[in-house]
Amino acid sequence: MTKQELQLILESGEGYTVEFKENINTDLSKEMVAFANASGGHIFIGINDDNDITGTATDNFAVSRIQNSASSCDPLVPIDIEIFGNLICIHVAEGANKPYRCNKGFFVRRGANSEKLSTREITEFIQIEGKVLFDERIREDLHFEKYFDASLLEGFLEKTGIKSRLDTKSMLSNLSVLKYKNEVPYLNNAGVLF
Repeated sequence: MTKQELQLILESGEGYTVEFKENINTDLSKEMVAFANASGGHIFIGINDDNDITGTATDNFAVSRIQNSASSCDPLVPIDIEIFGNLICIHVAEGANKPYRCNKGFFVRRGANSEKLSTREITEFIQIEGKVLFDERIREDLHFEKYFDASLLEGFLEKTGIKSRLDTKSMLSNLSVLKYKNEVPYLNNAGVLF
């Protein structure tokens, strides 16, 4: 980073990809996961909220604290650390293993803020990231006995050429469309087609 690049960052202030911190504190891991769960970003240690350089310790102890913050996240947040005079810049890459969380929860960058995700938002986030596919979601609202149509399964088996000597529920389990929860059978969204 050059002095000119730093000056432009200071003039622009905090934003979607830039966060200023006066010192290394307990919120650091929160900021790291927020950037990793979004598009990545840069955390500058040694700059206050008024965009003034206050400086910070740049010794091995400070670097070690930053690395510990990153490794305490689950999964580990990918970072690079750059020392620039009396500033530390933490480059946080967009995470490849989203969602990331720290001991305070799941966070994502929205504008110039790192916001905690609610349970509903975490579920949506995981679905959007493709960690839980729509067709694999269990449909507890649809009772197997009421909605399952054996003739549709027979039609599917005939078209695919699958011959089975298994009972219906075992066959559906093998096709990964029937799951048991507390010994009660439920179809997933793919299984609803039957």
